[in-house]
Amino acid sequence: MMRVTNMTKATQLLNNLRYMNTNIQDLQNKLATGRRIHRPADDPVGVGYLMRYDTELNRTDEFLENVRTGKGILDTMDTLMGQVNDVLKRAKTLTMQAANGTLPAETRLAIAAEMKQMKEQLVQIGNSSYRGSYLFNGQKMDVAPYTSANAANEVTDRGVFYLNVSPSVTVPVSISGNEIFGEAGDAENTFKILDDVIAHLEANDQAALSADLDRFDIAADRIAKVWSEIGARMNRFELLENRIMDEQVTLEKLKGEVSGVDMADAIIQLKIQENVLQAALSTGARLSQLSLVDYL
Repeated sequence: MMRVTNMTKATQLLNNLRYMNTNIQDLQNKLATGRRIHRPADDPVGVGYLMRYDTELNRTDEFLENVRTGKGILDTMDTLMGQVNDVLKRAKTLTMQAANGTLPAETRLAIAAEMKQMKEQLVQIGNSSYRGSYLFNGQKMDVAPYTSANAANEVTDRGVFYLNVSPSVTVPVSISGNEIFGEAGDAENTFKILDDVIAHLEANDQAALSADLDRFDIAADRIAKVWSEIGARMNRFELLENRIMDEQVTLEKLKGEVSGVDMADAIIQLKIQENVLQAALSTGARLSQLSLVDYL
């Protein structure tokens, strides 16, 4: 029969204490972080799921950023369309006043000066940018689409700028300036209308000014069509944003189910381990008090 020496008992006791301390530390770590997986050895299968969920979450973060960029662009466009609409309303009102035969020629010249300012405002709107990229020049987002001297004859790029909002879905964002202000060289191009009105004002041509009034309605209808398209895209991006956020909630829930800690069970296990440790320490204390008399 093999004799168990005090050294053997002490070594076994130390190994047990070390094991229990490791268990307690692990449980405390789980309770502190709320996660039960901290290294692959904790759950090799679970780690695989976590990596997949993390990859999906990173992808949805990118898509969500694209959606919010799209919303920002469209919100800016929506504001700009409101500004264009206001300018056209003001221009038509002034033209209507100028077409009145009782208005003196000097007043028409003053209206012409204001009309030139409104044209400049429309050129600035046409050259509006978002985060350093021009909004109304298709894919040529680094080139301003309009110049003050030749706005009525500028050809804007028709290339479409898309944003990825899912692995298989892209959504158009850009709008060509020619869709907003009319085709280059067209008689009903918004800039052409303003150029003609200014010329008619300076020439004191009341009949031509009266004929110009209907042209503003054509420009306004074109703006309304584009504005409606912007609103439809904004609604789509709003729905996409909600869908992606819902998907993220689902992924976070699945991730939590794999890596999350059952707090109640972990606390119970910690208390059990602490009690076992206390018992082991008490046993160790008694072992260290043995003397030669105990062996006689």
